[in-house]
Amino acid sequence: MIPLTNYHTHNSLCDGTGELEEYLATARRKGFAALGFTSHAPLPFINDWTLAEADLETYCSRVRELQKNSDPELYLGLEIDYIPGRMGPAEERWKQYRFDYTIGSVHMIPVDGKAWSIDGPDDEFLHLYRNVYNRDGTAMAVEYYRLLEEMIHKGGFTILGHLDLIKKKNLKMHFLNEEAPRYTDAVLRVLDSLADSGIFMEINSGGLFRGATEGVYPSFSILQEARRRGIPLVINSDAHTPEALDFHFNEACDLARKAGYRRTMMLLNGDWREIPLGEA
Repeated sequence: MIPLTNYHTHNSLCDGTGELEEYLATARRKGFAALGFTSHAPLPFINDWTLAEADLETYCSRVRELQKNSDPELYLGLEIDYIPGRMGPAEERWKQYRFDYTIGSVHMIPVDGKAWSIDGPDDEFLHLYRNVYNRDGTAMAVEYYRLLEEMIHKGGFTILGHLDLIKKKNLKMHFLNEEAPRYTDAVLRVLDSLADSGIFMEINSGGLFRGATEGVYPSFSILQEARRRGIPLVINSDAHTPEALDFHFNEACDLARKAGYRRTMMLLNGDWREIPLGEA
């Protein structure tokens, strides 16, 4: 049995439910070796799902206070969105907070001065799909992956969040063929960029927990291609409630093994290290 860890979690300060203390108590009860908090970084416009700018310092201070004599090990992170020309993980401003690690993610595609969500309100997604991409789901996905590539090349983060998040609404809206050559080519370009970056990729069971997807992020075929390129792996649940901290952890480990992974990355005793996945 490998140690229980989770480095992708959201609490009541952003779009999760449950206080920081509740997450820590649940992790302790479930026997976690390490827990990381990654509230959504403030965005440069009003929204209802990220930290408010005024709460960022409070969030950091509260986590740092909880870190003192913490059991399990506790780490301060942040999930930072990439919006070209507006914000991204590579910005100098984040360095002052001395995060233990960060997650870089793309949740929005910017068009005409506004960032439209790909995984949030249906009306924003449908605006992109219908009005911007003329119902060409593959073209929309290709642009999403282009933004991921751009973010990876700029760097400044530790873990790439939910690589194929663009598929989140596919179960309900059937807008995307994940086997289309244009789609797979875009995915492979992201993986090639990742392979040269030193950035980790996560298995993320968040979509599965919320019933939005039939499997984890990324899909198994992507996981296999990532393994062929030697991309380091982190197992996370993207928990938005304390009870989701270990959701599908064992299944994620099994999936990683089936894809050919034999080790996963864990932040323990202040250092990222490779931990054997063990036998299936």
